Amino acid sequence: MTALVITEYENFSIKDETLRVVTAAKKLSSEVWLAVLGYEMERVVNEACCIEGISKVLVIDHEKLKHFIPEVWAFQFLDLLKTNSEISSILISSSSLGKDLLPRIAGMHDEEQLTDVVEIISQNDFLRPIYAGNLVSRVSTEQKRKFLTVRGNKFKPTEKSNQNLESEKIVFKEVSTATRILSSNTDNASNTVDLLSAKCVISGGRGLGSAENYRNLLQPLATKLGAALGASRAAVDMGLAPNENQVGQTGKIVAPDLYIAVGLSGSIQHLAGMKDSKVIVAINKDPEAPIFQIATYGIIADLFEVLPELTEKL
Repeated sequence: MTALVITEYENFSIKDETLRVVTAAKKLSSEVWLAVLGYEMERVVNEACCIEGISKVLVIDHEKLKHFIPEVWAFQFLDLLKTNSEISSILISSSSLGKDLLPRIAGMHDEEQLTDVVEIISQNDFLRPIYAGNLVSRVSTEQKRKFLTVRGNKFKPTEKSNQNLESEKIVFKEVSTATRILSSNTDNASNTVDLLSAKCVISGGRGLGSAENYRNLLQPLATKLGAALGASRAAVDMGLAPNENQVGQTGKIVAPDLYIAVGLSGSIQHLAGMKDSKVIVAINKDPEAPIFQIATYGIIADLFEVLPELTEKL
């Protein structure tokens, strides 16, 4: 039996989340493969071939995979899984890409998927959170082929090694799609810290009041700390922060070493996305804000006074 991990990368560097999913895959099978999709992927492939414990790297490199179009990417796995019957599980992180791609792959094979897996008990038994993370459910499945999205922060990243595998090229499969990429803006991609793998996250809530305050107050502090920016759903709905910054049950699940919550109350939905952080610092002028119930340290004060002073001290 073989576990296949779908590789995620940014700026042609494999994301830490994929290395964590590889660790999870090793609990399912002693044989772990990586699938790398994209365009001009030599750097990613070379890095993939050096990940400890990987026995094969499958590569589909084509111009039409330059941008992530889910139906095109999913179609590539149709023949791949048919011709590699030894693949018993397909894994990817519980990222926005994973949540978009894997259900399509599972559906094309008329199978169910398991989402947000946090622990692998056996080949057929898994743990996943339910009710906004307040309970953990044990799920058993007899599917011969499993499709899993994995919460990478629950697994340690696999190390790189000195091995140098030869990759195997897979032919791109043409597919008709109505989706077209009209434009793409990646000007700021290299200047941001990935939210899912960041050691420190600073999240803002509606208390910031405006998108200008979100940028001008949080970004200088984030730059000094090497932190990623997050946001509550309320802040995103108000237009204070972009959707990709949303942390919570319907956003991204993070567990950094340090989580700084600024001007957010701490709804159940938000707590579900960050409560596993090692150290939580809450800044809010409302002493009754729920965020203080799980905070390691709390500062009951006006954020507009605290943040500039904190940034200056650093």
